[in-house]
Amino acid sequence: MDVFRIENFISQEDSLILSNWIIKNSHKSFFKDANMKGNRKTTRYSTDKNFSYPSEALNIRKKIVDVLNLQENEINKIHPPFKDGIVASFAENNDTCFSHKDPIWVEGFETLHCNIITQAPEKGGELLINKHKYIMKEKELFCYLVSKNSHEVLKIKSVEPRLMWVFGFCVNEKQWKNIIKKSND
Repeated sequence: MDVFRIENFISQEDSLILSNWIIKNSHKSFFKDANMKGNRKTTRYSTDKNFSYPSEALNIRKKIVDVLNLQENEINKIHPPFKDGIVASFAENNDTCFSHKDPIWVEGFETLHCNIITQAPEKGGELLINKHKYIMKEKELFCYLVSKNSHEVLKIKSVEPRLMWVFGFCVNEKQWKNIIKKSND
């Protein structure tokens, strides 16, 4: 299983800003049930376009595009159809996410998610990709092809919610190989 990780990809200050934005907005109508057999709410399914992500989220998206070298062929403009290609996620105690693969949004391109946890659960919430367990660290950039690999999240056991940001992209095979090559350098 190929994953791309960079620890401490975002600053503590940005992490706090992003966490506070989710907490402040998680009760609003643009956060919807994630439809993954758990308690998680996300902005992914919102049809409300009258909200905006904090500038820090847009700046982090740009940083990901630069670090992963996704600007060639204007590929950074091809992203999943959720607002700005970004999803904010709020998951409480006992939340889980069943095993699934995400859709391919653009023919000839796999769907890539670059996740950043801004508040990890006290216990649980491990990510299983093709049954291999990963623990995502706070502020870490964690990328993998969600359209190609089955993935799920184990039950969260935590008083504090698990807060995560997803930055989605559509990448071709050559781009993904270049990303993985970077992780091996």
